[in-house]
Amino acid sequence: MTSTKTVTDRGALAKGFQLRELPAAMSQDRLRLLPLIIVLLIVWMVLQYLTGGLFLSARNLTNLSGQVAITAVLTAGAVLVMIPGYIDLSLGATVAAAAVVAAIAGTNYELSLWPTIVITLAFGLLIGLWHAFWVAWMKVPSFIVTLGSLLAIRGLSLVITNAETISPNPDILVISDASLSPMLSIVVLFAFWLAFALLQVREWRARQAAGIRSSFGAVVGLPAASVGIFTLGVMIMAASYRGLPLPVVLVLAVVALAGWFLRFTAFGRRLYAIGGNRQAALLAGINIRMQASLVFAFMGLLYGLAGLVLVARLDSAPPGAMQGLELNVIAAAVIGGTSLMGGRGTVAGAVIGAILMESLSNGMSLMNLPSAYQSITVGLVLLFAVYADLRSRGGRFGD
Repeated sequence: MTSTKTVTDRGALAKGFQLRELPAAMSQDRLRLLPLIIVLLIVWMVLQYLTGGLFLSARNLTNLSGQVAITAVLTAGAVLVMIPGYIDLSLGATVAAAAVVAAIAGTNYELSLWPTIVITLAFGLLIGLWHAFWVAWMKVPSFIVTLGSLLAIRGLSLVITNAETISPNPDILVISDASLSPMLSIVVLFAFWLAFALLQVREWRARQAAGIRSSFGAVVGLPAASVGIFTLGVMIMAASYRGLPLPVVLVLAVVALAGWFLRFTAFGRRLYAIGGNRQAALLAGINIRMQASLVFAFMGLLYGLAGLVLVARLDSAPPGAMQGLELNVIAAAVIGGTSLMGGRGTVAGAVIGAILMESLSNGMSLMNLPSAYQSITVGLVLLFAVYADLRSRGGRFGD
């Protein structure tokens, strides 16, 4: 029989974690946003100089947006996976498999655009639920589960296609070719920034009402200014060329949805609690199994969405495509402030990290540097990002 003292200790443990650790962790993540954007702008200026003015041309930025779309969509989901302390190593294989499914549905079965989209998303969701079953219910570490999927699904794609590239139904190309008009693009981007700023104001008021001391500048001013600077740059690019590409619109929708769930719902607060102190979260009554299931199911939908963007962008479905994508996504998330140990991270920071990673890759391609240098860059950036995360925690991995 549980003693009164034990119950009291458990309640104190859970309450203490929620009141003291969680707000501080979220505030630190938010304050990383402005320096990260400054670093991104500096990298862009350097690449503009090194490429002789090609990098910031409207044509190249439009091409870059297509590259970023897949990484950014997956990074937004990876943040939700990593905050409670999990990881997903199957990203490249599952996205390539989703692209193969989309191509087969449109070509072999002659399905139109919308049925193809539904089937591809359903396939991704099925893979996500498969991961959830093994991680949440069978208690197998996510590292092992997703590593197994990386190998098995990559092999399955090769078997289904006989290791041959499949061409999709031309209808699906609208996903990569369509763009909003320049004026509508500006309206959408301004609405996105305004919604972000208003949500920051709402959070600041909620913190004040709860008695948590926080300055208006730290909670509202710096994040709104940071995102505003970046949004203004995207507005200028969109207005000077074809408008906002549809993949970018999809990224904005995913970022808004994931960011909302993470920061303004009980679901998001539970994810932070699980990653920050799993034992305290369990004692506080959080259903860790259900939270993990929902996270991996959402990640599964993003597999399908990224697969659709991939097959539309390439106009083909190579079964061996996107090798190493998982490393780029994890590196982008860590650069954006998401901790490999869980408990910390923001969607906005991770997406900016994805833009930074793809900018480096794009810039090196424009300079005709071999792909080996891109791999070296990703590895070094990931190493220093993890080191910075450990230093900010004041300890070593596992402390």
